[in-house]
Amino acid sequence: MKKSLRLLFTILGTGLLFSCGKESANPEMESPEDYFNLQPGKYIIYQLDSIVKVPFNDTAFTTNSYQAKDVVDAAITDNMGRPSWRVFRYLRPLNSTSESDWQSIDTYMITPTRNVVEVVENNLRFQKLILPINENTVWKGNTYINTTPGGPLDHYDAWEYSYQQIGSSFTPFDTPVDSTITILQTDEGLGVVDEKPLSVDQDAFRVYSIEVYAKNVGLIYKYFNYWDFQARTVNSNGNPVPPHPYGNRTGGGIRLRMISHN
Repeated sequence: MKKSLRLLFTILGTGLLFSCGKESANPEMESPEDYFNLQPGKYIIYQLDSIVKVPFNDTAFTTNSYQAKDVVDAAITDNMGRPSWRVFRYLRPLNSTSESDWQSIDTYMITPTRNVVEVVENNLRFQKLILPINENTVWKGNTYINTTPGGPLDHYDAWEYSYQQIGSSFTPFDTPVDSTITILQTDEGLGVVDEKPLSVDQDAFRVYSIEVYAKNVGLIYKYFNYWDFQARTVNSNGNPVPPHPYGNRTGGGIRLRMISHN
């Protein structure tokens, strides 16, 4: 279980981030670190819905759900000598209430600076938030990731992050959370209708990623979904034949919704 879940997070590049306790009346005057709470022992618990392929099925996906907990461990330095923080990640069954059920899955690093917050996870470095915090700010948050076309990380290519809904309320479950910011990271697709391939006879793709942060709370919501669809295989008469008579869709996704925090 531990190995497969580590691979899931590697593929999806999940960043479970935290908030800081500063207040500011003007978001443009805030530091990105204001949306983190980088103190030892601080944690956020989420429901994690993992979207994965159904075994032995060319096109179907299913959802596996867990609880995830990210805990700030200690102050460290990154490979450039900058002050950073180590964060431990744990999982347990969705309906568990036992502390003994938490399993350590991964460790990642947060590096806050005056102008940007970077997250390094499974050797992937993301620029999660930058200055200024306003709806005119657009940045390439995956600049440091090797997104060579055809490579295993090409679905991260050319993402343009942007702020939306600054200062709005957001409801990850039933309770609204005030003073949030939304980061739309990417929204691309071709040959898509209702989040599914438009036709079995047409190649298609979809990449969508969004994160929502609350002031003094942290990351309260994340949704990331990507897939590629190859059109079905047909013979010279146009009839479906193996290996993919219904097309072939690959990819995966993840959804995080905050349950609680300390």
